[in-house]
Amino acid sequence: MRILIFLSIFLFSNAFSEDELLDINNSFITKYEYGKMLFNNPRGIGCSKCHGDDARGRRIVDFKQEHDKQMFNCTLIAPDIKYVDYETFSKKVNSKKNENLKFPKEQVCDKLIYYANVMPTYFLVEEEIEAIYYYIQNMK
Repeated sequence: MRILIFLSIFLFSNAFSEDELLDINNSFITKYEYGKMLFNNPRGIGCSKCHGDDARGRRIVDFKQEHDKQMFNCTLIAPDIKYVDYETFSKKVNSKKNENLKFPKEQVCDKLIYYANVMPTYFLVEEEIEAIYYYIQNMK
């Protein structure tokens, strides 16, 4: 009897490939729900905290910056990510720093904000990035 039980368990566990078991285990949540979960809390602060619940961006903070004895009123605004293309979205989500751009001397605020690179790095895998992007594109 014990041999029959062991043989049944062994045959059942080998009846499915690893990919089939993975699909079965992940089928409890849709891509939209998974994306929503990651959008709200990927690893720490969620996308919604800066980009808003609708992903259309929002003002984060106003601040003053002194440069060359002049005072500048600056505003840090998280951009609208609702209509960004996937390539740009994917690249920015995991970038550790912004590309090296040149700014005119009078663009003190833009330069300061750009080089501060306030976008956190999440170290998301491609499946997670795709799910967040899918959620953003399909949110009501």
